[in-house]
Amino acid sequence: MIIKEKKIHFWNGNKSATRRNYEKQLLTLCLQEAGITDADIIVDECDYPVAEDEGNVFSNGCDLLVSVAGNQKFSGKPTTIIEIPVCRGVLGHRLLVIPQKQAEYFANINNIHQLQQMTIGIPATWADADLFRHNGFTVSEKGSLDDLFMRLLDREFDYIALGANEIESIFEQFNGEKKGLLLEPTILIYYSLPLVFYIHPHRQDLVSIIKSGLTTAIANGKHESLFEEHHPDLINRLALRTRTAFRLTNPYLPSQLKNFRPKL
Repeated sequence: MIIKEKKIHFWNGNKSATRRNYEKQLLTLCLQEAGITDADIIVDECDYPVAEDEGNVFSNGCDLLVSVAGNQKFSGKPTTIIEIPVCRGVLGHRLLVIPQKQAEYFANINNIHQLQQMTIGIPATWADADLFRHNGFTVSEKGSLDDLFMRLLDREFDYIALGANEIESIFEQFNGEKKGLLLEPTILIYYSLPLVFYIHPHRQDLVSIIKSGLTTAIANGKHESLFEEHHPDLINRLALRTRTAFRLTNPYLPSQLKNFRPKL
């Protein structure tokens, strides 16, 4: 395969450190599996707290990025989406962070209306905010991931929902347990939220390269190995199959991914 320009500007901001590391290594793997060994990947981890700014990253030199399929910030933008999920749907498995004092109350939740009647805290610009609102939840969308835990402690809202692939590292990073917070052990909120590559319309060379490399890595098992390296024993460690599960709908999925099912 032929790459038009060896420099590849990869925007990798507005996400947790866990996702940044995985998605950066995934891009390298895709290039390698497509036979591209001399690319110069320039990683931009700048965060954009304003949704409009994130939606305009392709106007600021970005060649490609990874985001959730159907991200409304890119709706109508001239981008090419490779509709092959890159993280097996794990981001749509949302687990809760709650105040420790509320552990008994959450452990007795048995219907979705109880969660809808409370308020969920979500950082500004996160795609989840519109999705939760669509499903009848009360949402406090404000600030950044960095201040989310302090806002929960200040009781601005009742709980946080984070992806199973990142919740442990984020909780540890912000010393959640020491601050009186808890990784709630009984509830799972699930919605289809596949992560996919978005590519600048002027870098069509990358479309065929990334698609070929990702397809090859999935077929030969290297994609699964990378996933397991970053998310070891995820299902058992977080008891994903034994929690009380509440399923939400995602109206923003592109038509090709309407029937997406996670592969965990």
